[in-house]
Amino acid sequence: MRVYLDNAATTPIDQEVLKEVFTVMETCYGNPSSIHAFGREARTVVEKARRTIAGLLHASPSEIFFTSGGTEADNMAIRCAIHDLGITHAITTEIEHHAVLH
Repeated sequence: MRVYLDNAATTPIDQEVLKEVFTVMETCYGNPSSIHAFGREARTVVEKARRTIAGLLHASPSEIFFTSGGTEADNMAIRCAIHDLGITHAITTEIEHHAVLH
C-alpha cells in the first residue's frame, strides 16, 4: 500500500473531480476575462462554480475568491486581514510555510 504524506504541497485528485476538470478544459478554454463568446462561456462556468462553493459554505458568492495556488492565497488572506483589521504587527513561527513568512 502506498501512503502519500505531502498533502500540504499537492493532493491526489478525486476521479469525479478530475473528470469534470478535463471536461471543462476540453470544452471551455476561453479566458473568463475576455468579452468574446469563449470568454463569456468560461465566465459562466467560473461563476457557477463560485455560486456552488458559496452554497456549500453558506457564504455569499462575493466572498469566494479563486487564486492560482497556495502562495497567492496565503498572501491574499494575510494582506487583506492586515488591511481590513488595521494590524500593524504579525506574530508567526519558524515552522510556517515559506509563503507565509515572506
